[in-house]
Amino acid sequence: MTDQALDAAVARLERAVERIDHAARAREKAGSDLTNAYAALEKRHVQLRARVQETIGRLDVLIDSGDAV
Repeated sequence: MTDQALDAAVARLERAVERIDHAARAREKAGSDLTNAYAALEKRHVQLRARVQETIGRLDVLIDSGDAV
């Protein structure tokens, strides 16, 4: 293999490695973004559940007070 052909092959390999590194970083970022989105969704779900439970409690009080009248 000539030096020129060898240099071209090495350059192609370096570009391939750069593409692989870029893809790996993009995948890690996407996974991190998904993890953050899931955590935010879970937090909102917990808050919603608490509000629903509170509302059910208030309704129970209203229903109970209506029965006594």
